[in-house]
Amino acid sequence: MKIAILTQPLGKNYGGMMQAYAFQKVLRDLGHDVTTIDYNFRGSNFFYKVARLSYRFFQKLTGTRKAPINIEAKLPYILANTREFIKKNISISEYIDNDAALNKHFNANNYDAVIVGSDQTWRTKYSPNIYNFYLDFLKQNIKIKKIAYASSFGVDSWEYTEEETVKCSELAGLFDSISVREESGVELCTKQLNVESECVLDPTLLLSKEAYIELLGDKYKAGKSEGVFTYVLDKSKSKMVVAENVGKQLGSHIFKCQANFSLGSLDARSLQDYKMPAVQDWLVSFANAEFVVTDSFHGMVFSIIFEKPFLVIVNKKRGSARFESLLNKLQAQQYLIYDIKDIDYTQLNSIKLVDKTILNELRKGSFDFIRESLS
Repeated sequence: MKIAILTQPLGKNYGGMMQAYAFQKVLRDLGHDVTTIDYNFRGSNFFYKVARLSYRFFQKLTGTRKAPINIEAKLPYILANTREFIKKNISISEYIDNDAALNKHFNANNYDAVIVGSDQTWRTKYSPNIYNFYLDFLKQNIKIKKIAYASSFGVDSWEYTEEETVKCSELAGLFDSISVREESGVELCTKQLNVESECVLDPTLLLSKEAYIELLGDKYKAGKSEGVFTYVLDKSKSKMVVAENVGKQLGSHIFKCQANFSLGSLDARSLQDYKMPAVQDWLVSFANAEFVVTDSFHGMVFSIIFEKPFLVIVNKKRGSARFESLLNKLQAQQYLIYDIKDIDYTQLNSIKLVDKTILNELRKGSFDFIRESLS
């Protein structure tokens, strides 16, 4: 089948890139022709751009912003490594940043199916035009299969307006099959969208450790693990204290592999501080680590894939549903930290690895959903 994948914009987030890579590989290995849509709706909004630049200019004048006003113009440098990975490893469409271009692309390509997901595609906070992720532009097209795979609301509460709920419920009813990434998402689909769904694994978990090691090549140190790898999205002094305490307890050093500042930060003066390391360098950090400390969902996922002991600090602002749902399924709730005061560092060596038997069963269920949806 010829399949299009509609997901969040790629390049600024390691987890987003890896789920796109993994899902495309899974579908290709099943014999399908797959293209990921290079879609970023916000990029074409002229009034949004003007308002954004005006606000940033005001920040500069008041001394609250050290970062460049038009940092987007510097993205080719900042994202050089991640864009190289995408170019080499993910088949993407032409760049699409508005409804007209989206319609034109689908009219010009005879896709048999379009799959929405994974990542937080159904969270309005991250999807400026939420209706596109419910395939509003294909509303009249009854020939193309409409599927959601591991689409995520991000949180376990309902964030849509009444108008969004009504319209998205109507559009969701046109899908041939729907799956979500969290158990709470199943409940939200039932109560808010009035559709049935099932919970499946994030695409990154569908590939084996060996598949990722093949991608890493000679960067992987087989049989040798050292260092406490930290991958923290919302940095804080308390999280670094956790990493330092873990390192002391294990008699090991701490290391990281991420930009010094996120693109949303106002404090970096140098563009080098924003530059993202190569994707393989980020990925191999999990593979070569002795222990992982993270507050990221995909940081947790790759700790599981590479069979590493880890602590995941709940990122309350970003939502805890996706962490809880996966770890509950894997019977590995002991990894989840809500309050760093509760950490018993003397018990780090007794943390058990995730049960691969349970993970393999969950993989089977997820593959069954994909096969049945595309049959």
